[in-house]
Amino acid sequence: MLVGIYITASHQGLSCPSWPLCPNGFNLPLPKYFFEQIHRIIALITAAVIIITAFYATKTIKEVRKTSGIAAALVLAQVLLGKFVVDSKLEPLLVATHLSTGVLLFAMTLLTFLYCYRTINTKSF
Repeated sequence: MLVGIYITASHQGLSCPSWPLCPNGFNLPLPKYFFEQIHRIIALITAAVIIITAFYATKTIKEVRKTSGIAAALVLAQVLLGKFVVDSKLEPLLVATHLSTGVLLFAMTLLTFLYCYRTINTKSF
């Protein structure tokens, strides 16, 4: 979220007009694409971790099924919103929705972590 907010605040949101990758793909980003490409790569890694966590939690820890499932759904919505933000050339309502969804995603991820922590600590060794 912090990288995305920095991109918006520094008016670099459309520095990379193609989606999902900048014109140079996964190669070292050119200076004008640097922060936008880093934002997208961080988002890709985060989405993968959240989705993998949701699949794992569904099978092993029943206490976090809801929050991890919601987080997985939100991360997919967040990726789509990111695409729409780029395609709409930074429509303010979409940018605000993208940020709000990011905050909600953070909350669900934090709750998943806290429920896992509580579950692990309540089991005695």
